[in-house]
Amino acid sequence: MEEKKRKGYKTMDQQKEADKRYLEKHPEAKEKKKISAMKSNAKRFIKEFAKIEDLEELENLIKNKKMSF
Repeated sequence: MEEKKRKGYKTMDQQKEADKRYLEKHPEAKEKKKISAMKSNAKRFIKEFAKIEDLEELENLIKNKKMSF
């Protein structure tokens, strides 16, 4: 039994263009990608660059956000 393989692109540029077309047609996927990138950036900032003052400010922001729910 032979499995059907997905058609791939020969170059990264072709794949990037396909991704771009997909995101243009699916705004919900574009929003999800944007949120995912922001979340990753926030985690990296906290892990690698944040000073104690930054962490305290973030703690206050998180506490206030939780209270608004």
